[in-house]
Amino acid sequence: MTELVLDNYKVQTTGADGGHNYILTEIEYEGNKRRIVILFSDKTEEPNLNENEAIKVIGEIEDDGIKYDLTMRNAKVDKK
Repeated sequence: MTELVLDNYKVQTTGADGGHNYILTEIEYEGNKRRIVILFSDKTEEPNLNENEAIKVIGEIEDDGIKYDLTMRNAKVDKK
């Protein structure tokens, strides 16, 4: 599991399954600045997202190569 503290991110929304929120941001990963999409494990985590507040997320990062965005799946927001 990987833990990320985010203070600059965008909340995006899908229309699937009644709508889901996810995070899009950039992080430093293995010496490179990379875009990452963060998908949550549970819809109950999603309403707590506020782009003006720093959050800590914990999940599994998938890296399909430098040409592609990173993906964090099964993310949970760590309540501070």
